[in-house]
Amino acid sequence: MPELETVAASLSIEMNVTCPNEECGSFINLLNEVDTNGYDHDDCGELAKQMFPRNGSHDDFECDSVVCSQCKTEFNVKGLEW
Repeated sequence: MPELETVAASLSIEMNVTCPNEECGSFINLLNEVDTNGYDHDDCGELAKQMFPRNGSHDDFECDSVVCSQCKTEFNVKGLEW
């Protein structure tokens, strides 16, 4: 039997919200600067750290001042659904 090749896995994470502007409704990945008008909301891993809270719950998840790249609506995010 031939030896099987071993490869490394890659972890891809998205944190998605829908723009609250009813005329827009764009799907926004908070970890993708293209979706958030060029702003890195996960600088220093702040959003990723909130995914696995040591104390508290996912209800405490927050991301402030998100700007939709499509319509420029600014909004806050509170809570993280799994």
